[in-house]
Amino acid sequence: MVAVILILAFVLGELVRKVGLPSVIGQILAGIILGIPVLKGLLFSDGSSITIVNFLAELGIVFLLFLAGLEIDIEKIKETSRDSILISFSSALLPFSLGFIFIMMFFPEYGFLAALVFGGALMVTSEGTKVKVLMDLNSLNTRLGAVMLSAGAIDDIFEVLFLSIVVVMGQGGGLGELARIPLEIVVFIAVAFIFFKVISKVLPYLEKNGDKDEIELFSMIIIFVLVLAALSEALQIGYLIGAIIGGFLLQISMRGIRKQHRRDMIKVTKLITLGFIVSFFFANVGINFDLSTLFSNLPLLILTVSIAFLGKIIGTLIVKPLSSLNTKQLYYVGWAMNSRGATELVIALLAMQYGLIPLEVFSALVAMSLITTLTFPPVLARGISKNPGLMNAKSAKHT
Repeated sequence: MVAVILILAFVLGELVRKVGLPSVIGQILAGIILGIPVLKGLLFSDGSSITIVNFLAELGIVFLLFLAGLEIDIEKIKETSRDSILISFSSALLPFSLGFIFIMMFFPEYGFLAALVFGGALMVTSEGTKVKVLMDLNSLNTRLGAVMLSAGAIDDIFEVLFLSIVVVMGQGGGLGELARIPLEIVVFIAVAFIFFKVISKVLPYLEKNGDKDEIELFSMIIIFVLVLAALSEALQIGYLIGAIIGGFLLQISMRGIRKQHRRDMIKVTKLITLGFIVSFFFANVGINFDLSTLFSNLPLLILTVSIAFLGKIIGTLIVKPLSSLNTKQLYYVGWAMNSRGATELVIALLAMQYGLIPLEVFSALVAMSLITTLTFPPVLARGISKNPGLMNAKSAKHT
């Protein structure tokens, strides 16, 4: 089963790469093929197979975001922080508002909570897809890549807060449970800072006194990211935030060791992540998609996808008067923010399990998630191809 996923994801990934598209599209398509009921029944007949794939998928996204935090230029993050904050707020609030109003006006029978969940699911963005596409296109360490990554990371905080609200509503909890979230964030920051200080001392020590094969260094890196991801998950902040922050902190910590060792550590992490484990995350997105959901309520699906696209892209473009990015750059950032992926699926699934949304709303959200995820990679690839200076332009003169 594991071998089948890897082979099909690799083959389809290479095929789409040959036509100039990021390999992530092929990996998701591999999952969709394997998710066809007949094949899914053969390959995942027992619960253990699904459990293994889900575990590898979660591990894949953790390592992908960790690698992004490890590789991204922190100075570019600082330079683009204003644009990132503006975009994250605007591209989250507009689709949320449009989605909420849409349900309340045209489907009032679904109720207030369904409208809230619907708007929240449209608000989210997918860091995993975005990072992989930027890596495929050699655009992660660019000015626009930094904006896309930073704005998405801020959006992740919105997603965690909203997911917590969904869980509290589903379990019948009150405001007291929501009030714990800021405290949990403070605890995570404090513990992460302590870990950062410790590993900043440990890495140079291991480099000086460890074996020449650098096993101890790499082991410490793996322990560091997994502990931070597990801690952020335990505190209900979300393991993705722990992973990307772990990458940032480790990047700073590794300044205390030799450049060659830093390059070797990043190279090994990249080989494991991109060459093996991340394929399971994108394949899992496709495996969990039911093609029949596309036709359960076609008008609702069309309107959901339309609101999703317009909300994110217009929500990004409207910050133009306050942004240092030009219109064309904001347009492509809007497409990046439009890619939904796994988090939206988790919100929709939890909401349906708790009875907050009906099946047709769930189906529309799942289909919208896949459509927005698949459309971003070719749009960005085409944009970069037609506009060579797109990702690093620093002036707003060109529109």
